[in-house]
Amino acid sequence: FIGSGFSFFSSIMVFWLYPTFLEIVGSDEFTKFPSLDSKMLLDFLQSAGKNYFLISAILYLISVTGVYFMWKLKKKGIHFYAIAQILLVILPLIFISTNLSVLPNLIIVGAFIFMYSRHLKIMHD
Repeated sequence: FIGSGFSFFSSIMVFWLYPTFLEIVGSDEFTKFPSLDSKMLLDFLQSAGKNYFLISAILYLISVTGVYFMWKLKKKGIHFYAIAQILLVILPLIFISTNLSVLPNLIIVGAFIFMYSRHLKIMHD
């Protein structure tokens, strides 16, 4: 709930405020933060595009819905969760670059799907 919920919220906010985010990240004041690489962040926002954040928000909402169903011990929750998470791993490859490494995310998603699937026998339709 927490990870997908916060990710849904941040993705939908970036989608709604996309031009504002581009303006803020590209401003001179933003470049003064030494711990942030504003050029890299601006490049990411521009290469991803506004639709990336909309699709991401939708997939995170589906993921949260899947977690809710699993909490209610409904088997369909694992399917909602798994499909959304796998698509979220693929999404950056489609919108940003095919050269990105998705292996770390794939391992984490695979581990969670495996752990959730171990409890399918106590879930009902």
